[in-house]
Amino acid sequence: MKWIKFLPVLLAFMIASVSCGKDKGPDDSKPTKTPELKVTPAEPAAVSYDGGTISLTVFANMDWKVQDVPSWITVSPESGMGSNYKQPVTVTVEKNNGGMREATLVFAIDGATSSVKIAQGHGFGSDAPSNALFFTSFTTSMGNFTIKDVAVPEQLPCIWEFSSQYKCMKATAFINPNNYASESWLISPDITLSAGSQSYLTFEHAGGYFGKASEEATVWVSKEGGDWQPLVIDPKAYPTSWTFVSAGNWDMTPYAGSTIKIAFKYSSTATKAGTWEVRNVAILSGSYTEAEIPTVDPRKTDWMELPAMDDDAYGYYSHSFSMKNNVYRNYSFAWSQKDLVSIWMAYPLCKTYTDKVVDRSDAWNYDPILGPELSCAPFSGYAGDYERGHQVPSADRLCCREANEQTFYGTNIIPQLKEHNVGIWQNLENRIREVANASDTTYVVTGCVVEGSKEITTDSDGKNITVPVAYYKAVLRYKKGDADVWTGAAFYTEHKRYPNNDLKAVSMSIDELEEMTGHDFFVNLPGKVGDDAAAAVEAQKPTDYKVWNL
Repeated sequence: MKWIKFLPVLLAFMIASVSCGKDKGPDDSKPTKTPELKVTPAEPAAVSYDGGTISLTVFANMDWKVQDVPSWITVSPESGMGSNYKQPVTVTVEKNNGGMREATLVFAIDGATSSVKIAQGHGFGSDAPSNALFFTSFTTSMGNFTIKDVAVPEQLPCIWEFSSQYKCMKATAFINPNNYASESWLISPDITLSAGSQSYLTFEHAGGYFGKASEEATVWVSKEGGDWQPLVIDPKAYPTSWTFVSAGNWDMTPYAGSTIKIAFKYSSTATKAGTWEVRNVAILSGSYTEAEIPTVDPRKTDWMELPAMDDDAYGYYSHSFSMKNNVYRNYSFAWSQKDLVSIWMAYPLCKTYTDKVVDRSDAWNYDPILGPELSCAPFSGYAGDYERGHQVPSADRLCCREANEQTFYGTNIIPQLKEHNVGIWQNLENRIREVANASDTTYVVTGCVVEGSKEITTDSDGKNITVPVAYYKAVLRYKKGDADVWTGAAFYTEHKRYPNNDLKAVSMSIDELEEMTGHDFFVNLPGKVGDDAAAAVEAQKPTDYKVWNL
């Protein structure tokens, strides 16, 4: 009887021994399944405000599910079982009666995710939005727009014309089977923007068959009596089909208080003549960048490029940007409201940032974090002999439009003598970029010295700007290997012309630059490599390493 009572205990002990012991059971010998998940196409999908459907395929070797689907999107099916075959999925997007909207569909299995970004244009239709400062719909006519033909072949009656069939303005120099060289402009009436207002331009377009759309379908703006200036369209915002999609947004705040015209320029060659359709165009009140203003406080991060931020005289801010469904930090800065310059800019640098995808934007603008009242205005340059110098170079941020545009914010711009800007400073920027592209990551602090300056200039708004007496860069280079290699370098230039642009003469250690500027650079390095190793790096000089070629 005692043995029978003990039997359950004995069995439990035996089970526990099998489960927790070191010896493998029969199931332990089976290999663990590696999660596999792929959703195609993975590229962002643009949908007209009319709505529509997108066809996807899901390959998943485990049970999968779509997470956090917004109410205006239906995914069918939303889940599925693991399979050796691709599974079709239909994404249905409702008609949009409001502003532009985006969503990211995240497909998930145990151990892996894959995402698809959906962007839908605004739902203007033929009705002007409530916040429209200017609006024209081409659904019934060309409105008050005019056409200026520069080159129209005799075989064509026109380039731009109103299409009642497609309810848009349409431009083409193709008559089957021939392409013709041409140039024609669709130009808006005068648009007056009130002083002090914030606004942005947007429109919807469709089309295809371009040779190079960024050169053949372009948008321009001009102030009254001024020259035409291009507004660069993100290559990803060009249509590839006859579905109308948003071309993006352009900040019109710099034109507040001015009368402007907007123009759509179509051009073609005898080899390639695309078709461009524009459904509507609007200038809306407000700032489209408001949602993009970062909330990250750099003082609460451990980013390697950051100096100490313990001076209450400055405000500390950070900018980020989105690229390929990921968020990247662009730069952090210490802003002197008294001098209206950034005392330093801190930023990472590698080929992810420098690989050229877009051209220089020249998108001069107030910094949206500070706004027009607190930010300096870089639109027409500085008074006197000073150029608009960059602290974070435009050429360091060619990976996407948003990243490059942020380098033209007023907080990144400093008054600089031309001889210094295109001389030793440009030489230094190029050299650092070369080193960074041959490294894993390079961390840079670019700054200026305003103490002791007696020079004042003014910006486009007439605000007083302190002219720095010197400019500097502190550089921390990381090269991954069997033994990670960290090297340090620093450069200090007086604000003057250097006849030979000799970088060796202005090079020094980070320690020496800290003594000269009073800043503590790369405060997070000791936590990464230890106090002794960090001290050794900051004592190095670029002349000690062949990589700098000084």
